[in-house]
Amino acid sequence: MKKIIYILFLLASTYQSSTAQWVQQNSGTNVNLYDIEFLNENTGWAVGDGGVVLKTINGGKNWVNIPNPAEGKLLKSIHIIDSNYIYFAGWFETIIKSTDGGSSWIVIRNGTAGQGSSYDGLYFINKDTGWICGTGQKVLSTKDGGATIDSTYLFWGTLSDIHFKNSNSGLICGDGVVFKTTNAGNNWYNSNVPTNGVYYRFRKVAAVNNNVWVAGSGTPVVYYSPDFGESWVVTDTISDVGIIGNAFVDSLTGFAGGGLHRLFKTTNGGYNWREENNGHIDNSPILSIEFINNLTGWYVSGTGKIFKTTTGGQTLVNISNQNRYLNTDFKLYQNYPNPFNPLTTIDFTIPESNSISLNIFNLNGKFIKSIFKNEYYKKGKYSINFNADALPSGVYIYSIKYKKYTYSKRMILIK
Repeated sequence: MKKIIYILFLLASTYQSSTAQWVQQNSGTNVNLYDIEFLNENTGWAVGDGGVVLKTINGGKNWVNIPNPAEGKLLKSIHIIDSNYIYFAGWFETIIKSTDGGSSWIVIRNGTAGQGSSYDGLYFINKDTGWICGTGQKVLSTKDGGATIDSTYLFWGTLSDIHFKNSNSGLICGDGVVFKTTNAGNNWYNSNVPTNGVYYRFRKVAAVNNNVWVAGSGTPVVYYSPDFGESWVVTDTISDVGIIGNAFVDSLTGFAGGGLHRLFKTTNGGYNWREENNGHIDNSPILSIEFINNLTGWYVSGTGKIFKTTTGGQTLVNISNQNRYLNTDFKLYQNYPNPFNPLTTIDFTIPESNSISLNIFNLNGKFIKSIFKNEYYKKGKYSINFNADALPSGVYIYSIKYKKYTYSKRMILIK
């Protein structure tokens, strides 16, 4: 009998491994890994606690711990220029680069542990020109590979991530805000993400050309900009766990992950998310995600975990973007008809009796009107008729707020 049970267990384990869409790789470390980046399908780098710098040249089949001058430091970000030039940054004035693929390292800054500013994000558009952000209310920039560094003060809290689309236009996200520059970082201005006064912490900027997404690490509302931070809209609320890492493959397909090792995927530009079947449920947070095409990607998490997919992942069946511990009957449906003029119907379902609000916003996130506000509804499914006769033609966001959760969809009014 024991032998039969063992054989059945072995067969089940083998089947699970053979069908897994996210496969754990051997990182050779158990420290938290905070960032991962790939140059191509073979060459990639990851950094983490204790000054750990990992490199692979075979897609992650083998990861090698690369000695470097930042031993013992917490390393937060790495950026690959080409097969030779690599920069990484971390806490306590740590900025280091290599010009020979990691065979040797050049110290730009390497301060004493516990002292000075700490750096969380960096981005280089070529081997010489780049920007670095973190604590200390300043953004660093260099045009000569770190030989000289300029700084611009941004009177804010921690700045977590930075991205430039060219030598002039860049974005920085941080504690409750996204800043933008159009003059290479000489000046920054608040891009006015429509948080409605809620203090989200944005950890990562995901960008594909002019399309940009950020997600809150508290209550993870997702914000989307179609014009590189000039305007923002609310797209969705992913789950009940804070989102830390996110990445988009193109303007439609993206991934986001965070607490409790939960991973989510969108195929419509962030307007709906579904949970991924990563097959490795534990409590380590997903901290960084990297994709080189719509099939091949990696993510890193706490305790040294690296996972890879070559199939674009796998969505869990019948699991949507709602809190897995909440009745998944909380839903907001697509309005119908859509497009409409001027009447349409909005359906929603709530799992528990509660006060809810249904609001209309424009694409810039500006509040237009409430269909109803803080009205008490019993558990069940409802249909609400909406007359948009007073509104001009355009694309609008309708958003339902239930307890601490917000769910949003787009609708099109054509007159």
